[in-house]
Amino acid sequence: MVASDILVVDFAQKDNVLKLYPEPPLLSSDRSGWDGIQLQYHRHQPHKLAENYSKQHRIIIHDRSPSPPLVEEMIEHRFQTKQFSYGDVTVVPANVLNSACWNTEYEFITLSFEPSTFARYTFDLTDVADVEFIPNFSKPDPLIHSIGVALKSELEFSPVGSRLYVDSLTAALMTHLLRHYWAQKPIAQTGITALPKRRLRQIIDYIHQHLDQDLALAELAAIVQMSPSYFSSLFKQSTGLAPHQYVIQCRIERAKKLLLQGELTIAEVAHTLGFTHQSHLSRHFKRLVGVTPKAFLKSQ
Repeated sequence: MVASDILVVDFAQKDNVLKLYPEPPLLSSDRSGWDGIQLQYHRHQPHKLAENYSKQHRIIIHDRSPSPPLVEEMIEHRFQTKQFSYGDVTVVPANVLNSACWNTEYEFITLSFEPSTFARYTFDLTDVADVEFIPNFSKPDPLIHSIGVALKSELEFSPVGSRLYVDSLTAALMTHLLRHYWAQKPIAQTGITALPKRRLRQIIDYIHQHLDQDLALAELAAIVQMSPSYFSSLFKQSTGLAPHQYVIQCRIERAKKLLLQGELTIAEVAHTLGFTHQSHLSRHFKRLVGVTPKAFLKSQ
């Protein structure tokens, strides 16, 4: 096959996926407003992908199928034929030649992201200036699988979703990739194990002043001039909670106060505190308080 016959796929372009697959994805984050990462959920009958490379790094997470598919993968003219298991993960870096074919109906998640996204999330987790992303044939990776499933569930629950939650999952993914899928092992940061008190107070004050907004991890990290992944790690060391968990907890505490004041309905409280809808507030309220907002009001 000559170079001109090889597909170049740009997952940032909505219709480019149809260059590669016979049908559009069942689920896509195209309109979700997610920052830096794209999810697609596919179901396809037996198919052979043309040789291609993409402009983005790509992770394929093998999901449940009626029967485990027998898949032949090609990455840079190396081949592997394997019966995929639920949760197996294939890693294909940007600009790496690849193809695949499978013999039965097949369901899978794809996560794609720009090389610049990886650099933005991890720039202060390593002092290596240039690291090489290593392609990997299908193998089990429980953490990547769980992140992919969590992102898919978030997209199904709310097409818009929580930016901070999605950003936190993305940061965890980028850190994991840096540790396990890069040619050079990153040099760990030393000496700082938590946010300095002054910087932590800056962040907490900012969160409380913007509880009504869909906060982004990069937005919080920029306040203390850190990469999102590094900030997320230090924040959890400092508070015991991931940033999105801390924000939800603060919103629920504010919700309790607003409900007791009796000036707003439950739906209005949900809207005021940045929840996507009333049931979103109720779900987190019951998880943290133990009762629904209605039951909480009755008990008071």
